[in-house]
Amino acid sequence: MNPSWRKFKNYWKKLPIEGRGAIAICIPLLCLLGTVVTHILLQREMLAAQMYVDHTHQVLATSQSSFISLLNAETGVRGYYIAKEKVFLQPYNLAITKLDSTLVGLEQLVADNPNQLTRAKMLTQIARNRMDLLQGTIQRVETQQIADATTTIGRLLDGKQQMDRFRAVIDEFEDQEYRFLAERTRSLQEQQQLNITATWVGISIGLVGTALAVRLLKQLATELRDRELRLRESRSLIEAIVANIVDGVAIVNAQGKIESFNNAAIEMFGYTPDEVIGWHWHQLLNQVADDTQKMLFYEPDLLVKAVPNGQIWQAMGQRKNGEWFPIEVSMNGIEFDEDRIAIIRDITDRQQAAAKLAAKARQLSQLNDSLSQSNQLLSQSNQELDQFAYITSHDLKAPLRAIASLSEWIEEDLGTGISEETRLQLYLLRGRVYRMQALLNSLLEYSRAGRTQTAIITVNVEQLLHKIIQALAPPATFVINIGTGMPIMNTRWQPLEQVFTHLIDNAIRHHPTKVGIVEISTIDLGDRYEFAISDNGDGIEPEYQTRIYTIFQTLKARDLQENIGAGLAIVKKVVAAEGGTIQLESVAGRGAIFRFTWLKQPIIVGCTSPMENRDIVASDVP
Repeated sequence: MNPSWRKFKNYWKKLPIEGRGAIAICIPLLCLLGTVVTHILLQREMLAAQMYVDHTHQVLATSQSSFISLLNAETGVRGYYIAKEKVFLQPYNLAITKLDSTLVGLEQLVADNPNQLTRAKMLTQIARNRMDLLQGTIQRVETQQIADATTTIGRLLDGKQQMDRFRAVIDEFEDQEYRFLAERTRSLQEQQQLNITATWVGISIGLVGTALAVRLLKQLATELRDRELRLRESRSLIEAIVANIVDGVAIVNAQGKIESFNNAAIEMFGYTPDEVIGWHWHQLLNQVADDTQKMLFYEPDLLVKAVPNGQIWQAMGQRKNGEWFPIEVSMNGIEFDEDRIAIIRDITDRQQAAAKLAAKARQLSQLNDSLSQSNQLLSQSNQELDQFAYITSHDLKAPLRAIASLSEWIEEDLGTGISEETRLQLYLLRGRVYRMQALLNSLLEYSRAGRTQTAIITVNVEQLLHKIIQALAPPATFVINIGTGMPIMNTRWQPLEQVFTHLIDNAIRHHPTKVGIVEISTIDLGDRYEFAISDNGDGIEPEYQTRIYTIFQTLKARDLQENIGAGLAIVKKVVAAEGGTIQLESVAGRGAIFRFTWLKQPIIVGCTSPMENRDIVASDVP
């Protein structure tokens, strides 16, 4: 079966019966309406075509009338010229009264056709010229002006030429009209045939629609009978279920009187069915309890307003022995004729459990308050630690700067009298001082890594990388390629900048040559991005790959290559604090690839500044 047809059948079955019945009745009505509308429209088209045909016949009749009038006028004048009897002038006099109006009417009939209108005006002009010549002939006969044979022949030839011209123009005019007549007659016949076809098609569709409506109505009648049978079966089934359901169930009529009472309700209230049948169901409630009063006040007529999934109300029930107990009441909208089902549930155990949960919630709240206080104390301790680290670093840097300055002053005071060995010792002394300063700076940065909360803003990673590379200023022979698809995401830019800076700086500083290649790429992993920084340097031996994240650990002696050994430790700490991971892929002599992940949704902690809805560009990054 076609899926679309199956879907339509399912949709049809879901429609209410009254809706389907209305549709079944509307089908033949719509067919009839469509047939009538189509017939009216086609009838209009046919009448329009008939009007065009009649108009063409009128044009032809008018043109013929004008030609005959002119021809009769000429014949009458010739008879008068020969017989000198005015009785022969009757056709001429009739042409004088009719011809001009006939030709004007012809022009009006073809006013919508420029070509035919031009021909009609030519006919009018020729006819008027010819009538003028005929009038001249009559005047000459009346005054007995007898011309010689040559003049007479010339006048006759002029008259003949005008009539020939009139015949030619009127023939051309009528040929065009006959073509119009043929086209319009064919159009009229087509419209008539289309009207007949549409009428039969409408009748056929109406018959099909009527047959379909009859079939649908029969199906609805069958469905109604089946539904009535199922309702009777359902009533029996529900009554059997109600008798054994764990909740108390009472069937009440439209007046609220109890008609049946199941076993659970008997056990719940302590009454037998004979005792409560005929009672109003409100008599099962303790009507002085606050919950009961609230239910009866806000919903005094549950029977009328009950819906298939009735609203649940809390009230206080009263057992036969007078004991109160909390209950939930739902007046369900399942109908047995006009009856309703009242579902009653004893919620004593649930309220006791809720009381225990409330006590637990209070304990959790107290524990949460204690944790909050601890968190505040921890935050204060972190602030004190930051302050201590800063002061300690500052206090230690001051004597180091003094030592470096004193060594320079000693070297300047001794001048040329200083030995090369002493100069070297002073140079090494300053180097150790600078190394100590770098160690203090790295220690301070490491202590702060992952704990400094900055604002969450929109970061363009590609622009951030260009800013970092520009600040690191690698050798001109060094190639750093930034892959396509770098994301724009909401995150804390400072930790991300810190990670990229250390990883790119390591790739540049530890490369064995000044002609290195660094590749930066990214992969979208759904809830996070994975960034990779690869180089073509010496790589890292497997036994050292776990030690590189330990602070102040270096792969080469500091005398061979000046290096603090804190960068990767800071990177790992920052990445972990932001919910990511970092891993190394390296083979000795084939370079290294550092991969770290970064969450698309940054971790929100209590001290995080609110997200700023703005885009960051390269100039926004300090």
